[in-house]
Amino acid sequence: MSPVTNIRKQARCPVCDGEAGGLLELAGQPIYQHPVPAEAVVPPPHAVDLSWDACSRCAHAWQPAFDSALLERIYREHYYTPAPDGIAVTFRQAFVRALDDFGVVTPRETVVEIGASSGDLLAELRGRTGARQAIAFEPDERNAALAGERGLDVRRQFFSRAAVRARPDRADLLVARHVIEHVFDLGDFLGALGDIARPGSDLVLETPSLDHHVRTAALNPFHIEHLHVFSLTSLATLAGRHGWELARSAVTEDGNLIASFRRVDAGLKPGSVIPAPPVLGSLQGRVDAHHDRLRRELGSKWLLFWGAGSAAVRLAGFIGRAPDAWTDGNAAKIGMKFVGHDRRIIAPAEALSLAAAQPDPVLVIASSFVREILPRVRQLGWRARILDLNGEAV
Repeated sequence: MSPVTNIRKQARCPVCDGEAGGLLELAGQPIYQHPVPAEAVVPPPHAVDLSWDACSRCAHAWQPAFDSALLERIYREHYYTPAPDGIAVTFRQAFVRALDDFGVVTPRETVVEIGASSGDLLAELRGRTGARQAIAFEPDERNAALAGERGLDVRRQFFSRAAVRARPDRADLLVARHVIEHVFDLGDFLGALGDIARPGSDLVLETPSLDHHVRTAALNPFHIEHLHVFSLTSLATLAGRHGWELARSAVTEDGNLIASFRRVDAGLKPGSVIPAPPVLGSLQGRVDAHHDRLRRELGSKWLLFWGAGSAAVRLAGFIGRAPDAWTDGNAAKIGMKFVGHDRRIIAPAEALSLAAAQPDPVLVIASSFVREILPRVRQLGWRARILDLNGEAV
């Protein structure tokens, strides 16, 4: 990797320009959180020390410094491995239920999804709304190709004001799931949403809830790719400053904030009430204590991780060792490996057979999709100890 030369810094809150205070520091975090082909050579460094500040006014959390060129390279070349239908769908199903609850799945002319991945959600929305046009912004090459196969209008680029102005379509429903926390320039992103929206358009955003994750001392949102972690206060504040009025919001069981907004006519100010910010408390101390417990619990065990994604590779870092075997239900990941780790991901049946031959094995469901994975583990006959990401028995 070339020397770091693209560091961007943000000393004050990027949402409301409030004062910054330290929230969290995590040492030695993986840079590449998704598996790569076994033969891939990714030059070091493979780990980085990360920190997040928090705003005293709107309770927004952000990384005060990040390397924009490195992140763009990750999003184009080392991002999610597309999953087959029926795998890792819990979050998408919760999002669709929220859309129904919010009453936004209505007849539409043009639907846009920013960060559309393989296009499964956008294709469903096109069918359910009867939209004449369905536009997918997706920079990852593998995912964009799959979205194109679904007959979607794919823009293989990052969503920005420049991209929108180059092809000035207008949309009446816009959705973005787990995108806004990655955005380098929030002003440009919200400006682009305004440029592509029609008066009265609906916007639905999904992003990890800072309120939830601070309350539970869970670290799912805190990794290199997430430049922001939004409270409902900070998300509503940001949207309101760019002409979007908060309509409805909900937090899923897994801690994802889903919020819908309505476009306000030009010249009018949003009339929604901004919710009060949460009390963030001492996250660092609780996280350090939790990692100490995980190291004591897992450090000397023979470990099988089921889950080959960001949660798994970060858990390996938190406990100070890789598992003895990795597996995943996504067949496309079999044979791949994580950058900086030697072991290849093996098929579930092989992994469980290998683990069963050990004297005291522990299977860790190293994924947020515990409810999807656990029945498959049981179906394959595993009867020994199973823990979740937090080291709790399941």
